[in-house]
Amino acid sequence: MANGANWQAVLQLVAQIHAEEQAGHMMSGLVLSFICLDTMAYLSRPANQAAITRAEFIAWTDKYLVGHPDHQYQYRGLDVYAARCAVLHTYGSEASLHRADPNIKMFAYHDGGRHMHNPNEHPRLVLIGLLSFLNDVRIAVGTFVQDCAAHPALRALVEPRLGALLTHLPIVQHGQP
Repeated sequence: MANGANWQAVLQLVAQIHAEEQAGHMMSGLVLSFICLDTMAYLSRPANQAAITRAEFIAWTDKYLVGHPDHQYQYRGLDVYAARCAVLHTYGSEASLHRADPNIKMFAYHDGGRHMHNPNEHPRLVLIGLLSFLNDVRIAVGTFVQDCAAHPALRALVEPRLGALLTHLPIVQHGQP
């Protein structure tokens, strides 16, 4: 990891996404993936900013979240942000952003790999392959961590914020299984 900092919380989050996928819990993996994207945007927000905004989420996603070039849909930060809002706020596919802007794509999800989009048939609807999305999020986090290792200014911004993240700590109690 980047310069020996405690990246444990990030590693645990990525591991949980993978564990949910392996267990066949694709929708909980989706929810964790959106939390993960929020977390990465939080870590990389500007130094003078206490919280992230939509702009930081979109910028991080546009930079790091990359889909397979053969897919019919390629991620766009604004689409992903609206999908995040829809899932996390209503566990649905439509958010207020979709109602306000007809150019924002709406996501539906399937358990396959390919993202599908036929603009002639359904201009706004994208079918997101959850296997690909979960994998793309993990790759995006890995690329971000590599960028932190390679760029001292980014590392200096991110590493002090790692301590604010939730970390699972096992408790061993004497006499308890």
